[in-house]
Amino acid sequence: MNNVLGSNIKHLPIPYFEIDEQLNILSRSDKSRETFTSKENFLDLVDLESREKAIFLLVSEKLTQEIELVLQTVNSPYSLFSCSIQWDDGVGHLVCIEQSGKLKALESKVEQQCKRLAETDFELLEQKEELEQSLKRILELSANFIRLSEHAGLVPLSGELSPQLIQENHLSLTNAAHDGDFNMVFFDFSNLNKLTTDGITSLRELIHSLNLVGVICYVIGLKPSHAFYLKNKDIYDKAYFLRNLDEFIQIDLEYNPPQKDNMMLH
Repeated sequence: MNNVLGSNIKHLPIPYFEIDEQLNILSRSDKSRETFTSKENFLDLVDLESREKAIFLLVSEKLTQEIELVLQTVNSPYSLFSCSIQWDDGVGHLVCIEQSGKLKALESKVEQQCKRLAETDFELLEQKEELEQSLKRILELSANFIRLSEHAGLVPLSGELSPQLIQENHLSLTNAAHDGDFNMVFFDFSNLNKLTTDGITSLRELIHSLNLVGVICYVIGLKPSHAFYLKNKDIYDKAYFLRNLDEFIQIDLEYNPPQKDNMMLH
């Protein structure tokens, strides 16, 4: 009877093992010999990271579901198998079916996901660059240089007075003042909603650069909320402060009376 049973096991068309409670291999089918290397204990076929899972599940007589284990085969050190076991009188009847198709499908999904992430990263990078260009343009438009007369220019500031706003316009403003032969530049704060300490520091540096090329700077349109940020700042030593545009017009007329007929307000 045992010889007949052993013969039947030998010719099973699937990888089949008979194991004891210590997972020692008692017998196996020819298909299992073709698939796996020759080992005395089933755990020796199990990948190191899967062994704890195998010990816990395979020795449990209550296991009724198939489990997936990574096993070492003749052709590959890492192959996915679906394993099911049934215990009878201390002997475990273990069947292992390779899931190569499932593993390949999983690999394909991972590759697709990686590709989508790469495409998303590229799209995000493009969007980031577009946003940076838009922000740069907004900052440039937030500090235009307007010619008011032959020797006077106006810089209307809007939004938030931040270091970025000043830095984006520092070079263009100093070049415009120098190339246009201006000797007066007026910074209009009336449309500034928010000031920052760092922004005031950057503005002071810009005014200092303009002073170096012979440009006198004025600040107009201050609001009560601006006073806190200007307190204890040496910007007062580098620029003059006026209340409104009327004072500005009067100063320009007095400073350069021959050119008063050419005054252009925008």
